[in-house]
Amino acid sequence: MQNMNIDTECVKSFLTSKNISPESYDDETITKMLEIQLRKIESETGINIFPVAHVDTEFNFNWDSQDYNIKHYPVQTIFQVKVDYTRICPKDYILDKENGRLRFLKKLEEGEALIVQYTSKESDSFINSKILPLAYDMLLYELDSSPTKNASSVKEKDVSLNFDTNNSLIALINQRMNTLKNSRRKPLTRML
Repeated sequence: MQNMNIDTECVKSFLTSKNISPESYDDETITKMLEIQLRKIESETGINIFPVAHVDTEFNFNWDSQDYNIKHYPVQTIFQVKVDYTRICPKDYILDKENGRLRFLKKLEEGEALIVQYTSKESDSFINSKILPLAYDMLLYELDSSPTKNASSVKEKDVSLNFDTNNSLIALINQRMNTLKNSRRKPLTRML
């Protein structure tokens, strides 16, 4: 997986605790199955779980400013900062990764454009606390082969049994997915 270490033993332990036998899957298959779930979450929520490369080109940069607000954050890595074709040394700026803010330590020479090349993705702590548990449950749901996993009622002869589907695994997955969609990082209104 791109820049994400999956502990397959942890995944296997989780599946085993939920009465799913992971022995028929090798580590590579488990990693790929979990990556599919992570890609689904990324697609549904718009949250960057995997690094995404960006180039911000600011033609109207305020050359008197000491700050530049990066468009996509949290920032994972800055590859380069340039004014036109002149590279700015990393020791000449401070990066606030979480908020996507560059602070220049000295006034920049004016030019046609400020160019920032970088990658962004959600923080590891957010991914570990919110995204991975959801991906585990989605994987569990995919691997569950029980005939009643989607049932809302079962009827045999004159006896009918209704299930409360509000607390079913798929309902909880959908609820958590919607929460992630609604809590997605919104662009900050920033003063120029």
